[in-house]
Amino acid sequence: MADMMKTAASKIQEPSFQAYQRAFTQHIRDPKAHSRPPNVPAKRMAIYTEIVYNNIDSTLSACFPVAKSLLSAKKWQVLVRSFMADYRASTPFFREISQQFLQHLAAMETTKLKLPEFLPSLLHYEWVELALSVLDVAVADNAPQDVLLAPLILNPALYLLQYAYPVHQISVDFQPKKPAKMPTYLLVFRNANHQIQFIELNPITFQLASILQNASLTGEQVLQKLAAQNPQITPEVVLQFGAQTLAELAKKEVIFSTKKAQ
Repeated sequence: MADMMKTAASKIQEPSFQAYQRAFTQHIRDPKAHSRPPNVPAKRMAIYTEIVYNNIDSTLSACFPVAKSLLSAKKWQVLVRSFMADYRASTPFFREISQQFLQHLAAMETTKLKLPEFLPSLLHYEWVELALSVLDVAVADNAPQDVLLAPLILNPALYLLQYAYPVHQISVDFQPKKPAKMPTYLLVFRNANHQIQFIELNPITFQLASILQNASLTGEQVLQKLAAQNPQITPEVVLQFGAQTLAELAKKEVIFSTKKAQ
């Protein structure tokens, strides 16, 4: 019975307007692999194809200016064309195209293109700025009066990042061939004035921020945990360093207090 139903279903023809729509969109996505629909003038079809490609390309170019500057025009076009032809987006929102592009590159075979090994990290780093700019969270300026006694939280519009390459330094003139000996730690956040800020962290400050990312604690509790994770450093040094660091992060709107000043 199941085989009979499959056979019957296969004989049902797709409605003509759906077949036309499919052929139309397939040609726009991949003009080389799919012919334009019958009876559509080539010049008119070319306009649609060019408009869609240019819209996608301009969106990606705006999000990834450094990455694009490092690739030849041909390689960049290959990436954009493959994204349009092969990727099936899971969102209808235009502002999320860049994230979908990252997911596409993570899944595609890029060996033949001989892309830089740092490219995925660089693309992600560039995307974070866009992600924070559209992140729908409120950043309230609630500075702690005492960073050691107040219960603290990280800014909700924040990314704590770790990369094998110094992505914030990559440019046309600096393109590392292999990962750095030490990871690159970055903190990227949006302040109350909707400005995106970037801070390079040392490993200890990265640990400190990671502790706050997972729990709301007082500054003193954070530093106690930090000291326990670094027994090679005396607790007094951790307390002194940590108190100064917490104060600086609070000043920069990286951390806030969960309690408003009375």
